[in-house]
Amino acid sequence: MIDFIGDIHGHADRLEALLKKLGYSLKMGVYRHPSRRVVFLGDYLDRGPDARGTVRIVRAMVEAGEARAIIGNHELNMLCFWTPNAGGGYLRDHSINKILIHAETIRSYQHYESEFREMLDWLYTLPLYIETDFFRAQHACFDTSLVDVLKSENITSVKDESTLRRMVNKRDPLFKPVDSLLKGPEMALPQGISYRDKEGVLRTRTRVCWWENPATAPASDLFLQTDFHLPNMEIPAEIRKGNYYHESERPVFFGHYWFDGEVRILKPNVCCLDYSVASYKNDGKLVAYRFDGESVLNNNRFVYV
Repeated sequence: MIDFIGDIHGHADRLEALLKKLGYSLKMGVYRHPSRRVVFLGDYLDRGPDARGTVRIVRAMVEAGEARAIIGNHELNMLCFWTPNAGGGYLRDHSINKILIHAETIRSYQHYESEFREMLDWLYTLPLYIETDFFRAQHACFDTSLVDVLKSENITSVKDESTLRRMVNKRDPLFKPVDSLLKGPEMALPQGISYRDKEGVLRTRTRVCWWENPATAPASDLFLQTDFHLPNMEIPAEIRKGNYYHESERPVFFGHYWFDGEVRILKPNVCCLDYSVASYKNDGKLVAYRFDGESVLNNNRFVYV
């Protein structure tokens, strides 16, 4: 009996409202439910005004055994932003764009620097994914062949600075599995096609919907950019031959993909819970799915604020 909750992005007030709507109550500083637990799917930081409050709620629940929390790409990016690069600078460059992405989180920890450092240490402990006999959960994409690489090295979390450096080194075997779990597969757009995302960053790549069969899916279903209409284009052979999450697999839960509009399951065993709570249009939702072990997911089990 698990409540999966999608990307929060510093909206602690919405998180508290959702937990209360789900029947959790605050007891001794921790949100608790008499019979259910939460799995948080990552991206607790950035964009919203209260990353500190969000982390305090999530961390308290995790440490009390009331929840588990997966690392998201924004948490990995934050670790990289504050980790020096051996060649100078940092693992994530301090460009104006990157600084602005992390600005709200840093602002929320103003005057709480020791707590901020403790938060960074906590991020190292968060699992990259959760896999049980009944479900899988990760921030973005679950590719069994890539997860097997992590299993072969007994890598379950970022763990330490040395492992972090390996994960962001494109020549290291850990890079591709971690990049897939936290960011999902992408494809370069045809030459001359680009767009600006919701934060104004120029993009020349598109996200690939790894839950669709690439051998048969049209481009409109296979590529996902909610803020940009992709033109008709030929799908490269290497994409057509790629893997996808088969209908026979156990249910999988994730966030990351900034959906909007109607909250719905994507496939009978595929559920995204990121519905743009940090939308600049202020029309996003913080979404949960109430999972009781069913193998076929149901649209009636969504709860959101």
